[in-house]
Parts: sequence; structure tokens; C-alpha cells
Amino acid sequence: MQFLLFGVSILLTRYLGKERLGIYATLLVIPAFVRLLNQFGLETLINKKIPELNILDPSGRQSRYLIQRLLTIRAGTTLVFCGLLYLGLPYYMDFIKNPQCLEYRPVLILYFFVITFNSILSTLFMTRLQYKIVSATETGCAFLNLVFLVGFIVLDYGIYGILFAYILSSGFNILIYLGLTWNDLKGETQAPEFQEMYSLARATYLVALLSLGLVTQADVVLMNYFQVGSVGIGLYHLATGLGGMLAFILVGVGPLALSIFSESYTRGSAKDLSRIWCQIVGFASFLTIPIFVFVLFNADSFISFVYGVEFKKAGDLLSLYIIFVGCSTVLGLDFVTSTLFVLKRQGTVVRVTVEGSLLNIGLDLILIPVYQELGAVAGTGIAMVYMVFRQLLVIQKQMNTLPVWPTIGKCLLISLVAVIPTQVFASLFFNYVLLSIFIYAFSFLIILAGLKPFTAEQTEVLQKIHSRFPIWISWFVRN
Repeated sequence: MQFLLFGVSILLTRYLGKERLGIYATLLVIPAFVRLLNQFGLETLINKKIPELNILDPSGRQSRYLIQRLLTIRAGTTLVFCGLLYLGLPYYMDFIKNPQCLEYRPVLILYFFVITFNSILSTLFMTRLQYKIVSATETGCAFLNLVFLVGFIVLDYGIYGILFAYILSSGFNILIYLGLTWNDLKGETQAPEFQEMYSLARATYLVALLSLGLVTQADVVLMNYFQVGSVGIGLYHLATGLGGMLAFILVGVGPLALSIFSESYTRGSAKDLSRIWCQIVGFASFLTIPIFVFVLFNADSFISFVYGVEFKKAGDLLSLYIIFVGCSTVLGLDFVTSTLFVLKRQGTVVRVTVEGSLLNIGLDLILIPVYQELGAVAGTGIAMVYMVFRQLLVIQKQMNTLPVWPTIGKCLLISLVAVIPTQVFASLFFNYVLLSIFIYAFSFLIILAGLKPFTAEQTEVLQKIHSRFPIWISWFVRN
């Protein structure tokens, strides 16, 4: 799925060019913001409470009741926000001084509708650990998106075509999810205890509201306000989008990990949670650090090869963003917030979100007028690292996270050693990205096979995420 989405990214970026890519990024901000407003903590409730209810009530009556209510709530709030979008878009376009973008109002409302429903349905299937269904449907959706995109590009429908390609493919995905889950929603129901759910949903929603200043869309809004050119916004969108995509292997692992954390903590204690947390975060570092290290040392040539020479200027932005997003990912970006929810530290998540949001907006207000898109990357990156580190300190007080650090350090060292022959070959002979990737991957795997950093205990934990993980990494596991 991620390779297909990467293909979509390449196709639309080359088609739009720097100028229209900036306009496209400006438009995507709108449904992304409203989606945050419309979450109301429902995805987190599904992730955390469904595994618990399945243990407390094996009959499934309570979890069925909860799912029915959450889907009904999502349908109602989505329709309300569609109406608010229609009424509020003219005022927003005047605020960012882009009234010409109002012509995209109908397609943006449809875009918001499909992303908000697709989010809750995919979360439901991931929480049930039905990863094969999610993989098949999401991959099919990505393929359809690519097919529609090619067709609309041939017809030269511009930004309209790109947005409609995603709307149509996601619409098919939603219909498939509804068809697969329809029978499961029928049957006897029983209302569960809602007291904790209300507080969890409130905390999650408050975090979403307060995190509006943290997401990259906030940077785009402020860059528009400070009159940063569409080219700069386009390069920023490309660099941050590509930087986030580099952790593609972890897509879906976050919700799965939350379900596993919640189940482990319910069955056992903080000690059991600590053991599984360290195993998953340590293994995640081996999936992400090598990719970040390679692209960090080859940012310019990588972007030129994938998107074209005209986007080479995004290389500096990508390198800077990788430093921040790489550190955040290694520290547990995909796991720290969910861990705090499992530990019932919702208040900490809210406080840290407020701190990070204010820090990001403050840095943006200072850096964007001077450094433009480079300042936006720096502001977001600093706030991102601060938040993860701050949450990690709180988690450490309730459970031991220190055993994961030697694993992370070992992975970083292996990655830096593996990149040396790649850089030497590029400087002495010629710099060709595909050959560099091959040399780097071969060097990394040889070192990994020699050191065998994974343990049998890790493979047991990873088997909960995917049954074939132990087979795939068998060459790198100590006996």
C-alpha cells in the first residue's frame, strides 16, 4: 500500500509542479483541520476499549453496543461539520488571502467526508487485529487511487482530478468496510460502563483541539498568512510529506500496539507492559532508523531522482526535517501517547500537547517571517522532539523504558557504518540512487546477520503483530 501511495505522490508532484503543489497543500489543510475537530476521541475509544471489553465480556454484546453508538455519533457530527465547512470556507479564504480557492469548496467537503469515515472504519478493523483485511482493502484503495489519478491526469483535470481520485477510491474502501462489518453489528447488545470512556474521549478530543498548532497544516496556514510563495509551500509540503512517509513500515503498527498494550496492562501489570513496550519500540527502530539515515545522507539526489531536478531545492528541507522526525520516531513517536492513555495519564497528554502547540506556534511566528519554509520545518521539528521526550520522561516514572536504549543505539551505529561504503562509492565513482540503495541495504543486512541483535523473546512479541515476523527475521535472531 505504501509503495502505491508513494507512486501516487510521485505522479501528482511531477504533474502539478512547484506552484500548483503549493496550492494543493493549501487546500489539503482545510479537510485535515476539520477532521481533527470531528474526531471527538472516537478512534482512541475503539483502540483502547474494544480489546478490554472483549476480555471482560467474551459474548461481544458490550463491544457491539459501543461500536454501534460510535458509528452513529460519527455520522451525525460529520454531517454537521460538512454544513459548517460550506458556510465557513469563504471567511477562511479571505483570512489566508486566497479567495480564488473558494471554487474548490464542494470537492473539499466530499474529501472531508470520506477521510473521516475511512479513519474510524479502518481503526475498527485494526483494533480487531484483522490486518489482512486492512492490508487488502487499503492496498486496493491505493491502487484505485493511482488508476483514477492517471486517468484524470490524462484528461488534465488539474487539482480537481487529484482530489476526486482520492474521493472515489476511498469511497469504494468505505463501502467494503461497511459490507464486511455489517453482520457483526447485528445481534444482542449491552451497554458497558461509560464513566472512564467519557474522560478518555474528552482528553483525546482536547488533545486533538490543542494539537492544531502542531500538525504541519498549521505551518501552511501561517506561511500563507505571512505571504510565503506557493513554490516555498510546495517544497515544504513535499519535504514534510516525504519525511513522514519514510516511516512507512510502521503504518498501522501504532493502533495495533495500542491494542496490545491495553490488553497486556489489563491482564498483567506495568512490568508486563514495560517488557512488551521495549520489545516493540526496539524492533521499530530497526525498521525506521536505516531508512532515515540513508535519505539524510542522500536527500538531494533522492529527491531529484524521484520527483525531478526542479524539486532539488527541497533537499535541504528534507534533511532538516529528517533529523527531527527521525529522533521523534526513535524515541517512540507512534507509541508514547497511546502508552500514557493505557497508564491512565490522559492529563499528561493534554498538558504536553498544550506545551508543544504553543512552542510550535511561537517558533513559527518568529522563524517563518525570517526563514520562510525552512523556519516552518525547524519550528515543527523542535516541538515534535520536545513533546516525545517530555512524554517519555513521564512514562519512565511508571515503567522501565531504559532497556530499549541499547537496542536503539546499536541500530543507529549499524546504520551509520552501513552508509560509509555507499558514500565512498558515490564520491569515487558515480552517484546513482538505486545503486546506492542496493549497496546500503546489502551492507546493513550483512552487519545485521553477523551481530544477530534480535532475541527469541522479541519474536514472540512481534508474532502478535504479524504471524510471519519470526520467519522474516530468523537470520537475525540469536539462538
